[in-house]
Amino acid sequence: MALLFAVAFCVLLMATAQAQAAKRAGAYWSGLTRDQKTDLVLGIFDGFNLNENILGITLKNEYTICSDIMESIMRQSDAFFAGMPAGKIVTALDAFYANKKNKNIPVSWGVWVVVRENRKDPTVGEFLGELRTVYP
Repeated sequence: MALLFAVAFCVLLMATAQAQAAKRAGAYWSGLTRDQKTDLVLGIFDGFNLNENILGITLKNEYTICSDIMESIMRQSDAFFAGMPAGKIVTALDAFYANKKNKNIPVSWGVWVVVRENRKDPTVGEFLGELRTVYP
């Protein structure tokens, strides 16, 4: 029951977040001050942490076998963002949105692109192409 509630809650939040995310793209980003940009990126990090905490607590309480999986996901998330503090992401997003082809990509997706570029992910070009198709 708790897992069902957590999943329903996450779906509801995701629908609301997706509607807001579409508004938070390149023009929105360009209109922010450096401090506001940093706050937005930190808010995205807070969202990641909240999501991990909700899932972690629910899985630990309901499905003890999943605790190891959740801990692994958290370790991998930390490793993925290693070396990418908020300030570096802000600078990378400034460069990202300087390219007019990226102007309609929501900031939340832009974060994934710049972090994947920093990690030299070989699939980031394909991923960016898909985003440009979805957000022309």
